[in-house]
Amino acid sequence: MTPTLRDALLQGGATLDGTTGRALHFGEPARELAAARTACVVVDRSDLFRLAGTGPDLLDLLQRLGTGDLQGLERGHGRPTVLTSPKGRIVHRLLVHHLGEAGLLLVGGPGAPDRVLEHLRRYTFAERTELVDRSAETCHFAVFGPRASEALDATELGRPGRWSSVHASHDGHGLHVLGEDGLTGDGFAIVSEIGAGPSLWRALVIGVAHAGGCAAGDLALESWRVLCGVPAAGHELTEDANPLEAGLGEAVSFSKGCYVGQEVVARLNTYDKVSRGIVGLRLPPFTLLPAPGTPLYFEGHAVGRLTSAVTPPGWSAPVALAIVKRRVIEPGAELIVGSRAGSVVARVVPLPIDDRS
Repeated sequence: MTPTLRDALLQGGATLDGTTGRALHFGEPARELAAARTACVVVDRSDLFRLAGTGPDLLDLLQRLGTGDLQGLERGHGRPTVLTSPKGRIVHRLLVHHLGEAGLLLVGGPGAPDRVLEHLRRYTFAERTELVDRSAETCHFAVFGPRASEALDATELGRPGRWSSVHASHDGHGLHVLGEDGLTGDGFAIVSEIGAGPSLWRALVIGVAHAGGCAAGDLALESWRVLCGVPAAGHELTEDANPLEAGLGEAVSFSKGCYVGQEVVARLNTYDKVSRGIVGLRLPPFTLLPAPGTPLYFEGHAVGRLTSAVTPPGWSAPVALAIVKRRVIEPGAELIVGSRAGSVVARVVPLPIDDRS
């Protein structure tokens, strides 16, 4: 029987989620979180979707529909972009890489890409494009943390610059190393055919161990994301927010031509009308985690909503992210969670959140 990625994860000590099959942790989630913050980790990010795109008009289509300037994107380079609605709201953030003869690779948030494909098709007229979902046929691993570069060097796969990519091979399989980790442009991702997954995973685990890191599961990954204030699809990145409110300024070009929703986004920037932003929150110890979407109040008035919440491994107090009105963004502001008369108070803290905040 051919070994699978699941086998490799289990052999590495993973505890898997009974519903999704994803690795929750590798025995010591608190250690995994510490490694992500001080050294480096490798995480299975195969939950991200991957679309392979070809056709002479695909870049032009993405240029017309997204916030990022993709005009003239060259082989080996990539850029973030945000598909927006006519009202300038977030449809989805995409990380777009030009892989040369292999075409374009579009990486998006967890879940099926049906909504993205539907959005692109809605605005496709005479353009010659083809998009194929390769998520089930590929593996996607992320290496991130302060010593991620050292870990990647140990694998000898090649190290691309930020938002760039290099082609490499492992165990007879071709793969692509990307200069982003699926959430930010500060780490790396490795995308390979599914058959290379098990041996590639083991090689990356050895690489991060060389740099003082370890394999990490979803508990550490989500905690790291919230502590760093990194927005994610389905949480901060929803159609309830525009790209500037959700902290995606790097994915927005203010000098490119028109795109769907461009007038709204440009006006918000030009006239300083961005009225909300992402904040970090610290909740009292042992508080039950509020659900995403829970309203937040300040002095009796609704000021925003909680978007992510987690109790980091080894911590007693939950931390959260929220999108709130700018007047309550200042650290130290106290927000009531859930209702005007609620008893749970969340304190606004600086991002990234540390143990002392």
